[in-house]
Amino acid sequence: MTGPPDPASGSSGPLSVSVTEDMRIPLPGGLTLSARVWMPDTAIDTPYPAIIEYIPYRRRDGTIARDEQIHPFIAEHGYVCLRIDLRGSGDSDGLLADE
Repeated sequence: MTGPPDPASGSSGPLSVSVTEDMRIPLPGGLTLSARVWMPDTAIDTPYPAIIEYIPYRRRDGTIARDEQIHPFIAEHGYVCLRIDLRGSGDSDGLLADE
């Protein structure tokens, strides 16, 4: 098995990317977090490093335009990008006690 392409090498073009709109991440106690995930299509068979964005702003609101530009570009260059709603915010389960 080969590793992900070296982004610094510049030898390969952008990778084909898939988007999962609502990947559920299980938590202890049965709750789940909701994440939007951009990943190279080959990530199913090849491990890639991940960039996780976990901020107190819902993934489908004010940052969506920025996310739709930044995260696909990063994923095309060999990274998995996760934009996760905090527990109790957006589409994630639970209660948001504080930001």
